[in-house]
Amino acid sequence: MTASSPHLLSQEWTILHHDHERYDRYGLLIKLTAVLACLISLTVIVSLWLALVFVLVLWLQEGIWRTGQARTSERLLAIEKMIANSGDQPAMQFYSNWEANRPGTVGLIREYVHNAIRPTVAYPYVILLGIEITVAIVHI
Repeated sequence: MTASSPHLLSQEWTILHHDHERYDRYGLLIKLTAVLACLISLTVIVSLWLALVFVLVLWLQEGIWRTGQARTSERLLAIEKMIANSGDQPAMQFYSNWEANRPGTVGLIREYVHNAIRPTVAYPYVILLGIEITVAIVHI
């Protein structure tokens, strides 16, 4: 490594970290679009199949988007390994630490559910579910 390599790695890490966060924001935007599409399909006469296809397209789009994010994550982990091996900086180990402490699939699902039922997260979804159930009952 040259003397400037750790600095260049730090710069690349910072740029990729911001990109990684941007992927999360756009993933959320895709999800919100899907929710909005479902709500609109309830109020406007839209074919149920058309609404389902639209949501499936959005789901696939998020999958494509998250693939780019996963590739960014792989590079971030490689950069963190290079930085750690240089002995130059103990910083910039966020993704490596998360990867090392990440629970298994069941633990991860448990963590997702725990965070999803927090009142500040759950309140809009409880309302949306209530609306959906009410509309479903009325149309039966």
